[in-house]
Amino acid sequence: MKKMTDWALARRDVLKSLGVGAAMLPLLRASPARAAGMRKVAWVILTSEGYRQADWKPMTGPLAGQTLPFSTAPLEPVKDQVIVLPDLGNGNFVPPNGGGGHGSYGSIFWGLDPGHISYKQPTGKTLDQVLATVQPGALRSTLPLMVQLNRSPQSEPSQLGSSHCFFLAKGQPINPIGDPYATYMEIFGGAKPGTSGQDDPAVQRLMVQRMSLLDYVGRNIEAFKGRLGADDKMSIEAHQQAIRDLEKQLQGAGQLGKCGGDPGEMINLDDGLQYPNILTAQMKLGVAALKCGVTNVATLQLSDSSGNNIGFGFVPGVPTNGTGYKSKLRNYHDLGHNPVFMGVDSKRIVDRWMMQQFATLIQMMQAVPGDGGGTLLDQGVILWGNHMQDGSNHVAGKIPWLLAGKCGGYFKTGQCADSAGKQLNGVMTDIVQAFGGTSSPFGPTWAGLKA
Repeated sequence: MKKMTDWALARRDVLKSLGVGAAMLPLLRASPARAAGMRKVAWVILTSEGYRQADWKPMTGPLAGQTLPFSTAPLEPVKDQVIVLPDLGNGNFVPPNGGGGHGSYGSIFWGLDPGHISYKQPTGKTLDQVLATVQPGALRSTLPLMVQLNRSPQSEPSQLGSSHCFFLAKGQPINPIGDPYATYMEIFGGAKPGTSGQDDPAVQRLMVQRMSLLDYVGRNIEAFKGRLGADDKMSIEAHQQAIRDLEKQLQGAGQLGKCGGDPGEMINLDDGLQYPNILTAQMKLGVAALKCGVTNVATLQLSDSSGNNIGFGFVPGVPTNGTGYKSKLRNYHDLGHNPVFMGVDSKRIVDRWMMQQFATLIQMMQAVPGDGGGTLLDQGVILWGNHMQDGSNHVAGKIPWLLAGKCGGYFKTGQCADSAGKQLNGVMTDIVQAFGGTSSPFGPTWAGLKA
């Protein structure tokens, strides 16, 4: 059969006729972005409490000629794809008022208006929303994800700037999706944004019965594949397998350490020990959404501004309970204020675990073929952000960020940049320009990041 090249029928109409969601088939060949050139994709991620700098920060210069410190050591296999950005200046928190780390959470991806104002809320678009306007045309502007942000005890004060870091405009925060089952249904099942996931009867029917969404539309998909050439058939079959793999993880991650046989229960989203499984599921689902053109920008919040409700007892070497600071858990906040507990520096261990998650996401992006050659990471960028230097000092004027991915050859990866004192706004403008933007609301760039 002749390979299908006439995509006059819109993707949305094709998918509607199949009765499935926006990302069921990899129809990116229909995307206007392909015709205009390489489609750019991005992750914008925020975690909390900074890093133990002596164990995290490499030497300035190329990473290839040095062994990474204890906490960044998990990045060794992918360090050629990484830019480490220590001690970035933050215009909202300038010396001598460089503290107030928790209060910098809500404005960290906005970075405008100098001055030390805790829990400032942006009055315009944050980076993720700016990127979505640079490359419009995706089925949704961004895919906002989170991990257990709404569990108790939550951060104080209870205002938007302590729990939201992505904004469409002043007073318009982006509410993230904390339920990976809801994420799954939105991407693959055509559910409306915000639809419940784990409690949705349709999801329960699919997951508990160990069935796939593909089982409900298989006949239509097979008929559709009959109209395609060999390359497109292989692409769709690979995509179908990826969906089944995601479903298996969502079905089977509920029991830590269980393997083989019955995949186990669905993830208990209220169980703090499920944090790693929820995070992995959200990252995989976000990569799937980027791959399929559902969105060009995914965002992820790993906690709120202080992480009182995130206990790290699931990390080997870290106790379940801590000093009792804010909660009984050995949580983000407790780690920041009391990094050494019972003779062990738990914070550096958790920092290392976080860098392993960053490395895993990089590898997920590397495993996905990109548009017209290369990988999804080659055409994308990951910003792994933080909003303070170290939880023990709360300094919000020396920010540790990391980038990964060349974004179409724009970024000079494989380095620890000479970034001390240079504004994080310049990094955001570089990302906008890497996406193809000709102007940026974040101000000028600074030399050193562009290839």
